[in-house]
Amino acid sequence: MITKGRPWLQKQIKKIEETNSNFKDDIKKIKDTEADIFNEFNHWTPLKLTFLNFTLDVCAIVANKRFEKKNYIDLFAGSGINKTKGKYNDFLIGSPFIALLNHSKKFTQFFFCESNTTFCDVLKKRVNVLGLNANFYSTNYEYKLDEILNEIAKDKKSYNFFFIDPYGLEFSWHCMKKILNIRSDVLITFMTRNIWRSVKTDEATGNGHNALNRLFGDDSWKKANIEEDLIKIYKNNILKERSDAVILSTKIKSTKNFHYEMIFITHKTEGDNPWLNPIRQAKEEIENNTDEVVESLLDIIKKRQTTLC
Repeated sequence: MITKGRPWLQKQIKKIEETNSNFKDDIKKIKDTEADIFNEFNHWTPLKLTFLNFTLDVCAIVANKRFEKKNYIDLFAGSGINKTKGKYNDFLIGSPFIALLNHSKKFTQFFFCESNTTFCDVLKKRVNVLGLNANFYSTNYEYKLDEILNEIAKDKKSYNFFFIDPYGLEFSWHCMKKILNIRSDVLITFMTRNIWRSVKTDEATGNGHNALNRLFGDDSWKKANIEEDLIKIYKNNILKERSDAVILSTKIKSTKNFHYEMIFITHKTEGDNPWLNPIRQAKEEIENNTDEVVESLLDIIKKRQTTLC
């Protein structure tokens, strides 16, 4: 029997899944371009991607009422196509095409950074196949962030949405401060479990204490007594930098004892941000589900089974 939250999630996954999306013909074109190159993902990743898609929809609608120019900036863009790990080859669009296809008419400029040169080259080819326009940076985001910020600053009344999706502890507080200090909404992946492992280990792991100082901007992470303290400390650091920040975190859960948080950061508006209510509802829906539910929903969507177990 389908329980609360699952019909909503099934509907959202269809929007980014290759055979059910409104853009399935476009997805086939980009999937057939360098077909052997894609990002592999675990079954909790669609929870993140559906939350991104939903959040973009809400933010773009709100921004459209106030801003003529709207920029989407993706600092860890990947190849644009994701494939599930496991026995089935299920493909979903990645964050670049979530923005370019589902929200192409809502944003006026797109910026994609990807340090993996193969992924970036393939992403550019895929975008070009559809005749779409975007700015590409085949390098680490740190080397190009100032250039991107200078470009979007040309119109001081522009709306800016940053999607920051590192694999681990790669995103520096130095760059986060720059983004927080401009008018922007931010959705960032905070790898809670990986960060906690780094807290409990040392430099020898490669993700040791220097990486934590870089991520938090200082050694405030040392105040964490339990894993849940880490996101509280990070949120507090955000508020120190952007005093009017409204912060909403959404937990992405796996049944394999793994989780991370999606942190959405916006500015406080009049009336206590009533436009955030749909995103708060989406947060509840996402947190009611796990990777196992996603796997079952993909089986239903692809007609491999008819009901959830």
